[in-house]
Amino acid sequence: MVPLLIQQFLRFGFCCFIPYKTQIGRRNIHFGHNGLGVVLDYRCIIGENVRIDQEVTIGIRWDEKVAPIIGNNVRIGAGAKILGSIKVGNNARIGANAVVLTDVPDGATAVGVPARIILKHDPRPAEDGESERSGLR
Repeated sequence: MVPLLIQQFLRFGFCCFIPYKTQIGRRNIHFGHNGLGVVLDYRCIIGENVRIDQEVTIGIRWDEKVAPIIGNNVRIGAGAKILGSIKVGNNARIGANAVVLTDVPDGATAVGVPARIILKHDPRPAEDGESERSGLR
């Protein structure tokens, strides 16, 4: 009963819907602006060290039954929509107002409507004086 009361308080107090059945990591989960406008499907899975900005929706599409899986160390920009049975990899970034309908690989950045991968970081350490390895996809 207490989880349901907390869920309803969040819904009306902060205009967000974060169901108590949602699987959310235990460490460093940050909801920007107190989760204002965030809507999560109760079936989605969110990893650890994730930042979710305001007005983000993570849920299913009308023809699917599996919700998104968000990896660890992910940053989701304001107004982003992550929909369908997709996986967002570890260390990924989702740009503001992006509509993500396909998988996002580890270390990638997705932007646009519909979202496309614009940058993929190589998770290996830099060698020979390179500060960062990245390439357009």
